[in-house]
Amino acid sequence: MTNGNVNPWEPMNFGSIRRINSELPHDVFWIRDQEGHYGFYLQSTEKFPEAKSDIDLKGVSLIKRNTVDIGELYLILKRHSDWELFLSVCDDILSVCVLHQTNKKMIEAVEVRLRRWQIFLTQNNDLVMSAELQMGLISELLLLKKLIPSYGAKESILAWTGPDKDKQDFNFPKTMIEVKSYRTSKGAKVTISSTHQLLSESKPLYLVSFGLTLSENGVSIKNLLSEFYTLLYEESTATQQLFENKITNYGYMPGMNDEALLNFTVDSMRTFEVSANFPRLLPHQVPAEIVKLNYSIDLELCKTFERSYETIL
Repeated sequence: MTNGNVNPWEPMNFGSIRRINSELPHDVFWIRDQEGHYGFYLQSTEKFPEAKSDIDLKGVSLIKRNTVDIGELYLILKRHSDWELFLSVCDDILSVCVLHQTNKKMIEAVEVRLRRWQIFLTQNNDLVMSAELQMGLISELLLLKKLIPSYGAKESILAWTGPDKDKQDFNFPKTMIEVKSYRTSKGAKVTISSTHQLLSESKPLYLVSFGLTLSENGVSIKNLLSEFYTLLYEESTATQQLFENKITNYGYMPGMNDEALLNFTVDSMRTFEVSANFPRLLPHQVPAEIVKLNYSIDLELCKTFERSYETIL
């Protein structure tokens, strides 16, 4: 919607207001208050059914009120230094406004998106995902896309526990799956960050690995999410919302700095059965004094445990 590299508030005078885009179907403005704070102003053509709001955005004041015949929603940034993050929030809200012609639907969608930002900003301080986190999300989304034709969209998304920081990344009624990614150039070595990641006492556990390489022609989180929005188009609103919440919990929000998103090609996808003899550290093998550990597994030395992907199904 806007040029993310340009601060739209900097040239504005204190106490001024400027329409963002005259072609938008709704009235939205950049504002700069009497104290010079940066802000976003959305004007509703109807009064809000509920003028109060329980949305709490970190670093942003939210004002929602009714006047004589219209509703007004203000977002005021508390610190100028956070303007790039704030601009991403505003751009995302603008993208939601464009999707809805009717005022009521637009307001409902904006409030849903603001609640997602509330969750995201509570968990994150900036818009830059580390390369490792991007690789992790890309790998889990790639596997999720493969699982949906077999298990269904709703069931697959419900089983996706990676964003919830659970023990394994997928937990189906009869199968558990841990997903790992690695840079192909550094060898097929994956990092295990706890004694519970490769532990399942009640059902079969599989380790699915993705070998990735940075490439301009590869896939990014944004590309994959576009595919998912198409894939989930006919699913229920509840299923779509569940998916979006999972993405937010993982650490990604629409409107994030796309320039910081990396593209990866998938060089390999391999499946390993984590049976009793699979090399791993289990809780009873680690002294109680050790409260945190990380270790690496060389998958090239685990070929006797390699299975076809269909084994999972």
